Order: sequence, then C-alpha cells, then structure tokens
Amino acid sequence: MTEDIISFLNEAHEEELPFFIEMTGISYCDETYRIARRNSTFYVFEYILEGEGTVIVDDKSFTIGKGDVYILHRHSNHQYYSSKTNPWTKIWFNARGPLIDHIVGLYKLSHTIHIQNIDVSHIFLQLLDAARQAGNYNADFAAVASKLFFSLIIELYPHVHKKLSGYSKESVILKEYIDKNYCNKIELKELCELIYHSPSQTIRIFKQAFGVTPYQYLISQKMELAKLLLLNSNKSIKEISQDLNIYDEHYFSNLFKEKVGVSPLKFRKTNE
Repeated sequence: MTEDIISFLNEAHEEELPFFIEMTGISYCDETYRIARRNSTFYVFEYILEGEGTVIVDDKSFTIGKGDVYILHRHSNHQYYSSKTNPWTKIWFNARGPLIDHIVGLYKLSHTIHIQNIDVSHIFLQLLDAARQAGNYNADFAAVASKLFFSLIIELYPHVHKKLSGYSKESVILKEYIDKNYCNKIELKELCELIYHSPSQTIRIFKQAFGVTPYQYLISQKMELAKLLLLNSNKSIKEISQDLNIYDEHYFSNLFKEKVGVSPLKFRKTNE
C-alpha cells in the first residue's frame, strides 16, 4: 500500500480554528488497509476513485464503491477497511472546526454518511493540488480550501435530499444553476432563459419551491461563503467582496450587516 499525503498537523494552533484542513491525500490501498477511531476529533471526507470497501459507524455498515463519497463526522466512533479482492483507491481530507459543524448542520448533512454515484473528484483533486502548492497552511491556501469545501457541501446537498423534494423540474434547474454559480453575478434574465419563463413566473416558481426568491437564495449562499473567508483568510473586505462578484465593498458590508446582523469586520473580530 502507498499513500501520497500532505499534512498540516504541525501548523495547527493550540486553540481550535474555525476551519482547518489537517491532512489531505490519495491512498492506494491493499487488502490490509483498515482504520478505526473512537470519538474522532475531526471530520473525514473521502471519495472513491477505484475499488470498494466497508464503512462501519456505530452499528451501521455501508458498502462504499467507485464514485461514492462518505463522511465520517467529528465525535463519531467508526472504522473502515478496503475490500480484500478489489481494494480502494481514494482521495480524501480530514478537517475540523466549529465552522464545519455549522455548514454541515445548515445543509442538513449532520447524519449523512454515504452518498452514491456523484462525481466530485475534481473538488478533492483541486484541494490536494492546492495543498501541494501551498507548502504550508498559509492564508491563500486557507481561502482556496474554504471555497472548495463550501463547493463540495453544495454539490452533496441535493444528492442527499432528493427524497425531500416534490420540487418542480424548473425549480430544481434554477437552484442547481445558482448553486454552481453562486460566486458569480447572476442576472434574472439568465434564470428566465434556463426555463423559458417570464421574470415574474421564474421568481414565482422558485419561491413556491424554496420559500425565497432566486436573488434572496443567491445572497444567502454568498453570505455563507463570506463567513468562511472572513474567519479563514486574511483577505480584506474588498477582496472578499470581489471574490463574491460584489464589486462595491461598501454595498457588500451593508448587505452582510443586514443579513448576518453585524458588519464583516465585527464578525471577524468577534469570532477570532
């Protein structure tokens, strides 16, 4: 068995950071591969590139194969091992911090363990590549890692909660488009063209399904990413607003205060 691992464990602060990637890597497992933890101190996110194996969390057992993701939550008791005849090749990262608890809870993934047939390998690969290039846990890597983590959660959410949706086809198309492009400036005209409806109909279809307008939903996604960047990077308010395609930093600050209840600077200082 061989592993290609990037570790930042020696760079962790004594106090718990809001968001911290401890390790990331690729494991080329053999039939002897097995990991077991009690009351894990971190989250484990793993994507299976090839092969299959088994994950056991408390008394629940899952068979995990190629194209699947599994999440092992902080404080869980778990073990996992590769198949003896078709062992895993997998890409993964371990992460911790209260901001992860918040995001995972917000997107209703707190009890999710196994997600089947979802191609998010590009996100894991980008994270590993960014870690290799960083060399150490610097502000640039922290910002990139935050964005990639948030992108992963957004990708996983609809696959986990399909059963909750009695949503119309049009509303799902709109939501998925916003979820994939939330860092950009999205015009109502773009959304209308996706489902061939008028502006008023497009807004009605989305609000009927999700309880908010497309604009309100887009802004909520931008604010969640803004929180991650404020707490997990040294970027200025101007830089963060530009990352979110909000090019007036004063407008961004006012919008953040309206939605979150405090200014971006106060949010950063209060949660340091």
